[in-house]
Amino acid sequence: MNDHAKRFKLILEFDGSRYSGWQKQDDAKTIQGSLLKAATDLFGAQVDVQGSGRTDAGVHALHFTAHLEAQTDLPPQEIRRKLNELLPGDIVILECKRAGPRFHARHNCIARSYCYRIARHKMALGRDYVWQVLEPLDENRMQEAASVLVGQHDFTSFTDRQVVKKKSPLVMVHSCQIAATEDLILFRIVGSHFLWKMVRRIVGVLVAVGKGELAVAEVQHFLQEPVILKQYTAPAQGLFFEQAFYDQEELDTFLVADNLQPGLFR
Repeated sequence: MNDHAKRFKLILEFDGSRYSGWQKQDDAKTIQGSLLKAATDLFGAQVDVQGSGRTDAGVHALHFTAHLEAQTDLPPQEIRRKLNELLPGDIVILECKRAGPRFHARHNCIARSYCYRIARHKMALGRDYVWQVLEPLDENRMQEAASVLVGQHDFTSFTDRQVVKKKSPLVMVHSCQIAATEDLILFRIVGSHFLWKMVRRIVGVLVAVGKGELAVAEVQHFLQEPVILKQYTAPAQGLFFEQAFYDQEELDTFLVADNLQPGLFR
């Protein structure tokens, strides 16, 4: 991009059901690809869109941060309005603000949070946004196992082997919470970053603990000795990217707040 381009911080909400994740692909429909197309239609060829991280195919987002760089004199609210007109109905820009030229949605991000929803009974409406687990789950055992995951660990067991050949499997997990209602069990995982399928494998393992199929000690072992956990990968449709963090104070405030509740999902 040239010196006349301006950078904007975007907050997106999207339904990932029809998309192969965030990252642009030549042979698949993605969130980044759709946003780039809309931005190109609005501003011309000289645009750039970068996100705070990648999401798996089928994963949704409540507040996904991205940045847009384009040559334009339009104010942020007008950019938001025009891009929303061009974007498909399952992608919405909630906020658009001017950002400094050095702001980068991924490089400046210090942590991310994901939420996962499990339905405790069969659902007709909303079934595309939950994992339906009809067996009884022991919430206390799941929370005990979740606590084992907090801290910096080697999460090789929770991703695919080809991933750890390319990047470090060390991840700092700041928090792993579980909250339950009569209808739902909610998981929230906050970490420095996440490996491919890592959150879904964590949820799948915790559910297996809740069913009594795995012991808490086995979860500890998975962090010490890499194993293959492919069979425990939770379905993508229950996973939501919740928020990206760019300030330590903001992250600390979020971590101490007790706000994991069904109202997060309207």
